[in-house]
Amino acid sequence: MSRKKRTHLRGTRGQAFADKIRGIPLDRILCVSLDIHKYFHVVMLHNALGEIVTPTFEIDIFQTGFDQLCQAMDAAVAQTHAPVVLLGMEPSSHYFENLARHLLARPQPVTLINSFAVKQNRDQQMMQREKDDEIDTAAIGDLLRRGEGSPFRPAQGVYLKLQQLDRVRLGKVKIRTMLQNQILGHLDRIFPGLVILGDAATERYTPLFKMNFWACQTLQHLIRVCPDPRQLAAMSPQDLVKAFHARGYRMGRLAAAKIIAYAKTLLLPAAELIAIRTELLQHDVALLEEVERHIAQLEERLVALVAETPYQVLTKLKGLAAVQVASLAAAIGDPSHYQYAGQVFRRAGLVCGRDDSGTRQRKGKGKHVVKVGDVYLRRALMNALATLILHQPVLLAYYNQLKKSKPNGVARVATARRALGILWATLRDQRPATLVLKRGATL
Repeated sequence: MSRKKRTHLRGTRGQAFADKIRGIPLDRILCVSLDIHKYFHVVMLHNALGEIVTPTFEIDIFQTGFDQLCQAMDAAVAQTHAPVVLLGMEPSSHYFENLARHLLARPQPVTLINSFAVKQNRDQQMMQREKDDEIDTAAIGDLLRRGEGSPFRPAQGVYLKLQQLDRVRLGKVKIRTMLQNQILGHLDRIFPGLVILGDAATERYTPLFKMNFWACQTLQHLIRVCPDPRQLAAMSPQDLVKAFHARGYRMGRLAAAKIIAYAKTLLLPAAELIAIRTELLQHDVALLEEVERHIAQLEERLVALVAETPYQVLTKLKGLAAVQVASLAAAIGDPSHYQYAGQVFRRAGLVCGRDDSGTRQRKGKGKHVVKVGDVYLRRALMNALATLILHQPVLLAYYNQLKKSKPNGVARVATARRALGILWATLRDQRPATLVLKRGATL
């Protein structure tokens, strides 16, 4: 099958924009540019020639501000006799969502202008090395009248629930990682040598248990049962076993003897340091347990919601956990908004950086991902695709083959695109798909 002929410099999105404004004089195309802030928004109204129709003004984040914006837009439409109104804004955190949703209900289509594109346009195209609200609004307007940006399609129904729950879960996961690092810091002070990570360390020292601390339940239970190494050294193996059993944990006499023998060899810090660090350790452990319970509850709700969507079929793919599928569903949203997998990949910003000009090619370029796109979608895709590659021999072979001739970043992104094809075909056909690299054959 031959590739579809390109009809516009910016592809299908550019062609859609050209069709929208075709035959309309540029001075009759009203552009509304908004620079979004937490407590107010900056508005500029101009035409597609760049001529300002209404000077820059501010609106508040309440109903009065929305009404003021609508009145200004209606007045500008009456003044310019504009049959088309283009409205664009920079998606600043979550502050734009309420305003954008109310504009869609008006109805007024909303275009989201990428923050990186705004910065590049301000610095390079508009030759503005300084920054203020008016300059930012003008940069947004310049991109808007050129047809840049993507339409705002807010999540609705089950996808809205998935999105909000998953973002809270990701925040809790960050907190969990922070608490885990703090706990390891406490242990390094009051239990020197208990936590030994990395091959280089284990080659020089023999760890108490030859596994990662967070993979060893015995060590995790130890800091809950007896966080003070001085008390641990004074206990007998039988006492330690009883203390474990009293908390509902399993502990053998040999393991208990090993731990107590280790405690007696410790070069302990000052008693005052042990006392305060033990107190902090207990507090952080209790907080970690609470965070983990909340994460588990969120994941349970996410898995239940995924069952109500077409994404449920992805759980049949080997290597994909239900939580990973839930993150994908939350980040991608309604799959009917996309015609093919490449649109999802482009939205995620998974493109390798390049710096070529003529015969010159800078070394070291092309090895990193540009990361200009939806950060949540990019994270969900790469987490899911990483595990999918490990469980799909065809993908792993393809990745290893690319690494022989391509930089690692290029190989990762190219393999991720192949893996996304499996996901998209499975989602489209509602049955597990297999990867075909060449026509009629697999690698």
